[in-house]
Amino acid sequence: MTLNNRLSDKYGPYVFILLCAIVVYSLIYTLSVNFSPIAGNHYNTFSRQAESWLHGRLSLPENVPWLELAIFEGRYYVSFPPFPSIVMLPFVLLFGINTPDHAIALCLSFLSLFYAYRLGIRVLSNKKHAVIFSLFLILGTNYLHISLWGAVWYITQNFAFLLTLMAFYYALTDNRKHSFLSLFFMCAAMGCRPFNILYLPVVLYLIYRREAKPLTGFLKRIFVYAIPAITMGTFYLWHNYARFGSIFDFGHNYLPEFVNDPHGQFYIGRVLANLGRMFFSMDFIGFPLFYGFAFWLASPIVVSFVVYFIVYLIKGFQKCKSIDKAGVNLRHSEGKVARNEAGLLAGDITCNDSGNQSIIKDNNRVVIYMLLFLIAIHLLAFSFHRTMGGHQFGARYTVDTLPAFYLGLLLMLKKLPRNGSVYLNIPPMIFGLLLNFQGTVEYLVYYFQ
Repeated sequence: MTLNNRLSDKYGPYVFILLCAIVVYSLIYTLSVNFSPIAGNHYNTFSRQAESWLHGRLSLPENVPWLELAIFEGRYYVSFPPFPSIVMLPFVLLFGINTPDHAIALCLSFLSLFYAYRLGIRVLSNKKHAVIFSLFLILGTNYLHISLWGAVWYITQNFAFLLTLMAFYYALTDNRKHSFLSLFFMCAAMGCRPFNILYLPVVLYLIYRREAKPLTGFLKRIFVYAIPAITMGTFYLWHNYARFGSIFDFGHNYLPEFVNDPHGQFYIGRVLANLGRMFFSMDFIGFPLFYGFAFWLASPIVVSFVVYFIVYLIKGFQKCKSIDKAGVNLRHSEGKVARNEAGLLAGDITCNDSGNQSIIKDNNRVVIYMLLFLIAIHLLAFSFHRTMGGHQFGARYTVDTLPAFYLGLLLMLKKLPRNGSVYLNIPPMIFGLLLNFQGTVEYLVYYFQ
């Protein structure tokens, strides 16, 4: 293989996915008329908070009526978790509060595409398949809608999306030192979207599996790995306590819209109605939209996940049944592992105490079930919320679950025969792209007219 061929094989997929994203993003910028990476951002909450920090203040100097500010003891506070403000500090030093938020959002989107591809390669070991699914995740889901706008609500989700992907990726590599990064990025994601803490058990389990140590030894190592994350988390808690007198309150409870609602921010009486909208609402034509519509329609990768999960369950059941029927016998001889009648390595199956019952050992099965359970809890938690994301296109809150759907999908694909069936994901990807492209353009024209 020539040098040019090696370079093309190594970097070609990156160039291809980058060009695809550039084309889509360029068309959005063009059709949105006044929206661009250098357009002004009136919803620059995090830059204002970073500026206040640089001046030694925890509160903002004045009320900004169009921002969601918490009012507590006569002061105005940012009501969102603080990690994005930390990132904004150097930009505020350079630009003041007029930071290039849309350009930063664009960079986050490119990084999300990069890590989606890297995660795909890591799990699937197939560049073409990693290209398809990374483009599906970034351009063919509701993430497209939140990916370019630097407004406070959107950029915080953009940060959390990227950081969760990074946490998953660094928990799956072979490098144990990456545990520092994985836990730190998971903590950073929680400092953008607190509900993302739900996926911490997945990260911890993946690190535990990589360590291959007894539980006591793992607990000692994990504490060391978590030092950067604990440091960051301590800052979050102190920041909450210094402002509101509670380590768990980052300010949303003091927003006027929740203070004036007798049920507050979260209320069980909203669950059924919100779940109904989240799963069954097909009102994706009306504009502007509140509460959103069916999240699986806005993000068709969820449909792919469900289909693959059903196939995964059926295949797993059939394979276990066929092995039992074949009467698998394991033979070990002086360091050599013999293949059984079903063509499986002995390391792939286990037996019960009697030695005549065998099952497939799937190291990722626990992770897949864990992800599915945590996604369900995540969606349920959203359904308690008063606004479900307010004015939006799609189902904005549910974008937070997409990295988990993506990881689960990849892990199932790793165990399933792929071949040409992978290309069946292209039609739903194109549908998701067209739907979110149109909705995003309409939305941005509405705000930047």
